[in-house]
Amino acid sequence: MRINFEFTEDQVKELKALQQKTGSTSMKDMFNSAMSMLEWSVDEKIKGHEIASVDPDSQNFRVLVMPILQKAAKQKQKSAPSTDSELVLV
Repeated sequence: MRINFEFTEDQVKELKALQQKTGSTSMKDMFNSAMSMLEWSVDEKIKGHEIASVDPDSQNFRVLVMPILQKAAKQKQKSAPSTDSELVLV
């Protein structure tokens, strides 16, 4: 299946620069890598985990905040049964 995307000239420049930085052989290669990272990030966020960058020297970290990850976490909260009405069979 073929899917087309429209980008501004600036976005295309950013994509090409990223392709060069990463040594990706094609835009498809970059898209596949981005999808893998997004899938993992969404799964981690749904589990209640944070996605972060850690500086190994100082142990400082920065949490990644993206609207799509926040939405995924909220979707999980909506689908989870509330503790008040949860049925537990013993």
